[in-house]
Amino acid sequence: MKLKTENRIKLNHKDEESTAVQGQHEAIISEALFYEVQDLLLGRKRKERPATQITVDEQMPLRGFLICPKCGRMLTGSASKGRYNHYYYYHCVSSCGSRFRTENANSLFVRELRKYVPKPGMSDIYVVTLKESYYEQTRSQQSNRKQIISQIDDLNIRLKNARELVADQKLDPEDYRELKLDCTNKITILEANLAGSSQVEKSIDGLLNQAVSNLSRLDILYDEGTVTQKRQIIGSIYPEKLVFDGFQYRTTRLNEAVRLIFTLGGGLSEIKNRKSSKKLHLSGEVVPTRIELVSKV
Repeated sequence: MKLKTENRIKLNHKDEESTAVQGQHEAIISEALFYEVQDLLLGRKRKERPATQITVDEQMPLRGFLICPKCGRMLTGSASKGRYNHYYYYHCVSSCGSRFRTENANSLFVRELRKYVPKPGMSDIYVVTLKESYYEQTRSQQSNRKQIISQIDDLNIRLKNARELVADQKLDPEDYRELKLDCTNKITILEANLAGSSQVEKSIDGLLNQAVSNLSRLDILYDEGTVTQKRQIIGSIYPEKLVFDGFQYRTTRLNEAVRLIFTLGGGLSEIKNRKSSKKLHLSGEVVPTRIELVSKV
């Protein structure tokens, strides 16, 4: 019986409990994914519901992202047929009567995006700062990897000691088989977790450079993008809905990477022509969590 994870095979012995050993076949799925599925099957992890898909017209990329300034409900979008053309509006479904021409709302949104375009000469500083902030956050993950490795070593030592006790006839073979099965299963799970956490060691230089480059022409990417790309940009920058009152946009929270860059742009503008420092410390700043979304546009 094959376990479809990495390249481990489950062997059933006649007189012993089944054990998983390293095989030579090609991996089908990762071990981390396998154990995540097992958690779902055993009810230890809640299955996430797929996000509701919203059909959006090219004229209404902000549909589903806007909140009514009067009643707080979500604005929808629709077209009204005029004498010669169709006119598109973002509007509220309640009786409050909020209604905004999409042409004006879309134009003001592009102007809003320009607030987050880095100032000339600041990109290098952003990359250095975000990189240091990222690696500061991943230190805890590296510490977790060390703990996993230590646990695996402890289990292997425990197995070794148990084999010696069996050889000295100080441990019953049946007890050893139960101990071996328990330790082997724990080691397998820990190794899967270790394989998944090893990815944090990879460099993010390329990703950061691409993300900051895209951010530098954010308004252009948005203006020239498809409706799907526009919505990806909106969702990446604004984790929560936007309030539009016909003149300006308001939001309670920005994507942390964008917020950090926007904060730096205001606080460091006076040194934009200087060479960026190799050590730039930010106290109290939150680590960017969705930089990859900005870079995928």
